[in-house]
Amino acid sequence: MKKKNLFFILAIIVLVAAGIYGLAATAHSNAVKKSHDDLMKDLSFYATKAREYYERPAALGGGNRNFADITLSKLSVESSNATGRFFIVGTPTKDEVVIAGVGFVITQDDSTRVQVLVTDQNTTFQVIN
Repeated sequence: MKKKNLFFILAIIVLVAAGIYGLAATAHSNAVKKSHDDLMKDLSFYATKAREYYERPAALGGGNRNFADITLSKLSVESSNATGRFFIVGTPTKDEVVIAGVGFVITQDDSTRVQVLVTDQNTTFQVIN
């Protein structure tokens, strides 16, 4: 009888531990998805500002159909907010700029990362991590 009770108690402990682990994994997964969504929302705004800069004449502080000299400060956007940190990747060219966002949520061994490729016609998002 004692063996049966002990087995029953162990089975309950294992089930409770598995449930807690499952809830924690789901909560973390939801946090990562929300971080990606928030980064994409902010990067969408940054992409719109970059395209406005591209179209604006140089005399009015724009790029005159050129991304090459673009900076976040020229877009009048912050490099950091509650969602994460943002920066321009590499050297922008006349035809395109890549802007990245690094979220504050950690996934696996790294932060959540999303980047957007902006051209005069398209905006392409890529989830890095």
